[in-house]
Amino acid sequence: MKVLFITKPFVIEPLGLMYVSAAAKRAGHKVELITTEEDLKRKVLEYKPEVIGFSVMTGDQKFYLEISYELKKSHNFMSIFGGPHPTFFPDVVKENGVDVICRGEGMEAFVEFLDSLQKGKDITEIKNLAFNINGKIKINEVRPFSDVDSSHFPDRDLVNIFPEIRDGPIKHFIASFGCPFGCSYCFNEQYSAIYSGKGKRVRFRNVKLLVDEVEEVINSTPTKFVYFQDDTFTLNLKWLEDFAKEYSKRIKLPFHCHVRPNTVNEKTIQALKKAGCYSTHIAAESGNDRIRNEVLNRNMSREQIVSASHLLKKAGIKFMLQNMIGLPTGTLRNDLETLELNIECKPDYAWVSIFQPYPGTPIGEFCRKEGFYIGDFSDLKSSFFESSCLNFSEEYKLQLANLQKLFAIFVEIPKLYKSNKYKEMINLPSTPQVKEAYQKAYTRIRNRGDERLYGFKL
Repeated sequence: MKVLFITKPFVIEPLGLMYVSAAAKRAGHKVELITTEEDLKRKVLEYKPEVIGFSVMTGDQKFYLEISYELKKSHNFMSIFGGPHPTFFPDVVKENGVDVICRGEGMEAFVEFLDSLQKGKDITEIKNLAFNINGKIKINEVRPFSDVDSSHFPDRDLVNIFPEIRDGPIKHFIASFGCPFGCSYCFNEQYSAIYSGKGKRVRFRNVKLLVDEVEEVINSTPTKFVYFQDDTFTLNLKWLEDFAKEYSKRIKLPFHCHVRPNTVNEKTIQALKKAGCYSTHIAAESGNDRIRNEVLNRNMSREQIVSASHLLKKAGIKFMLQNMIGLPTGTLRNDLETLELNIECKPDYAWVSIFQPYPGTPIGEFCRKEGFYIGDFSDLKSSFFESSCLNFSEEYKLQLANLQKLFAIFVEIPKLYKSNKYKEMINLPSTPQVKEAYQKAYTRIRNRGDERLYGFKL
């Protein structure tokens, strides 16, 4: 079968699509990828795919639905939508332009789907898939979680056609699948419910196979830095210590990973340092204890965040502190508490986004129920940096938009915040001149933060 994946332009490798592509190619199918910046109609006309696939996040569904609908007007193919949005909102299968959706992990299901199409077999019983059959929706159960070590390495050839990816200095990897935590802004609890009784929620890859993959990539492409995209890299100390031994022995490149503050202690820091960890992400999210634990369900203390930051600094490991402002039940004062926590922790870069609710998440439903959000989620954006979509006053929305641009600057230059100049700065009207000045300052400090986190200019 000939498969075409269509995706928005990307700056890091789309590992999910790459894993699915690897599985399909291993089964003898042909797979190509194109971005939406290219001439889609011409590509479809020339390549003549029998299947076109889309990996869709909530907020992007209308964009991809329109593409599939338009292409179907002049081309004959079967469309399949996978990724987070179809997984949690399977009713998208009712939309024009959608033939099939895939829920959850797609490697095995996609291969079975392609094999069945090729052989003319019935596809409507394949697990993980859902169908609209003459107006009747059929949603099949998911199969058990896959064995993470049975999957082939992600298909790098799929994206190496793009020089900026192939020749880019940073390469991305996944060391584990799944997360044990239940933050209210995440789909993780819902995902676990879909897979209830279907296997372990968190699965770490075999250390040797993971390092084999890293070694293969750095030997075949120009690579200066390794980035592990796991939700939390420090969940399993024994695995981390084994990884540190294998990685430090075979790979001589620095790496970046994500850590959760309440999984960081002297032993995890020692293992990270031994392995060659250069920098990390820490998600603090909020400096206010009530919001962080009762609203966001983070279940961690301020002291744990500060301690993790100090341990990383002591070990010489760079770190980004990740935050959200504009949270439901919160105020500007709470957002400033988050800023003050960052000033205390002294991260190498203070990253902040404006909160955006997602349907189906605990906090998304809370926002709708309590009147913080009164839309239908159709206004969700891929960017979290411009404005709030919650039911806040226009004054507060302006303050949030300005604070998002100024946040890292205040952390970088605390005296600017402590002098109370921030009050005037966050209340300046959103004129083109102010927006341009703030954007330039934000970009400059963001680039400086990236250089600190990776050791070179991106």
